[in-house]
Amino acid sequence: MNKKRYNVKEVAEALGVTRQTLYYWFKKDWVKPNRDYRNYPVFTDEDIKKIEKWRNTLRRP
Repeated sequence: MNKKRYNVKEVAEALGVTRQTLYYWFKKDWVKPNRDYRNYPVFTDEDIKKIEKWRNTLRRP
């Protein structure tokens, strides 16, 4: 069964950040996306939840 896959634009909207922010996180190796056959970054629901969890740990005082 195939999982729903999201592109960078959809993930950025879901997280409330810009696409450029996601690409910055990729560059810093803070977020490591899976890649499709064209080498574009793709995400699943689980990936988005992991990123949200990671971001929430940064925000705690």
